[in-house]
Amino acid sequence: MKKIIFSLVITALMVASLAPTLGAEGSVKSYYSGSTAYYKGLVIVGTTNSGYLEIFKIDQAGNLQKFVNIKSYDQRFGTEKDFNDVMIRTEGTGLFAYAVDGSALYKYDISDLKKAQRINRVEDNSWDWFGSLTVIDGKVATVGSRGVKLWNSNLIVVDAYSIINTTNNNSYNITPSGSEKFLFNVSDATVSVFDRESRSSVLTSVPLDFKWGSTWYKRSIYNDKVDNSIYVIDDEAVRKINFNGEIEKSFRHTGSLGYDVIPSANSGYVYFSDGIGIVKLRKEDFKVVAYTYTANLGAGNGWVMGIRTVQTDNGERIVAFNGSSIIMLDSNLKPIKSSNGGTAFVIATVENTFPEITEALFLGIDKNHASANSKVILHGGGFGKDETLVVSFGSVQTTVEAGADGRFSQELTVPALKSGPVDIKVSGMSTAYTYSLGFIVE
Repeated sequence: MKKIIFSLVITALMVASLAPTLGAEGSVKSYYSGSTAYYKGLVIVGTTNSGYLEIFKIDQAGNLQKFVNIKSYDQRFGTEKDFNDVMIRTEGTGLFAYAVDGSALYKYDISDLKKAQRINRVEDNSWDWFGSLTVIDGKVATVGSRGVKLWNSNLIVVDAYSIINTTNNNSYNITPSGSEKFLFNVSDATVSVFDRESRSSVLTSVPLDFKWGSTWYKRSIYNDKVDNSIYVIDDEAVRKINFNGEIEKSFRHTGSLGYDVIPSANSGYVYFSDGIGIVKLRKEDFKVVAYTYTANLGAGNGWVMGIRTVQTDNGERIVAFNGSSIIMLDSNLKPIKSSNGGTAFVIATVENTFPEITEALFLGIDKNHASANSKVILHGGGFGKDETLVVSFGSVQTTVEAGADGRFSQELTVPALKSGPVDIKVSGMSTAYTYSLGFIVE
């Protein structure tokens, strides 16, 4: 099989959880991703964004109920532990939830839709750290620090791939994205395509606009097997890209960020999320056929990141992880109503201890070019309150402290580098936010 690598160049990175907290007090943890299923006439939604394994059921009338709310437990230290990801799936006539907490993979039976009964738990003896879950060849797969492992229903490894996401050792973004042949790895400012048959990768680079991006967000892209192309959203546009690395179509969205692209049950359409809303695009000509703004849906102050589809007896439903809440829409992106006439939604309630963010991330400098050993003043904001920041000017690092407003100003000496472009990057030690700008050494 022909070897293929596909690389998406990301120009600067910032953890995407910033957006849902803008203008808010940051008092609760935001919903940004999860898993869905349809079982016994109910939409089932699972998420671990709060650190808890939370599972909800939503009936045809839009009424919803949480029936699982548990934390993992660290037996060695006797303390609670966060779950990292969940996968809800049917097996035979039953419904099961697979979850990972880093060191272990769990399997729960949730078929009675009343509780989660743990039926298995395994740790990997290779010291793998499980960051996320996906499905490959119909099997649950863990994505970890030592690669991708496929597990059977008894939680025994039946296959593995040596493909690793190296960004901060958080292996969230490896997925088949609808492909039966490839795995897609979002890592270190690239998306590479891994050929499962030859177990190798090959590279084609396509510049994209990911000024804000994320090193941890579980980003969904879509590989369409019919037109043999990849659909991806960056912070400027939705792109259709072929396996030669050529952009065939683009649609410029109105949001400042891009998150997920997922297929509709109707093969002629895709949905995408850009923070401010969800859009349904016709694949043939990239025309908008439906859209909705989500800021005021659900609990309000919404910022939509993850989106999933689920096919029900009443048609396709879109589950949107909208920051302060989880909402559900129909295939025309109209909110599903509950039996009392209001919009059906799940509200976020778990307290957030993340540093308070008061504005969007930014950097500025008094001059963008100067000779070695010259003085320049770098300033910025959008970081955590009183957060420690590391400024990397080429290979030279300087530690500074953000103020109560998340802003800073620091005089820097231009390092003794050869003439040419160099990046200045600022990284938050608490938030893990990073942002960079270009500089030219004269």
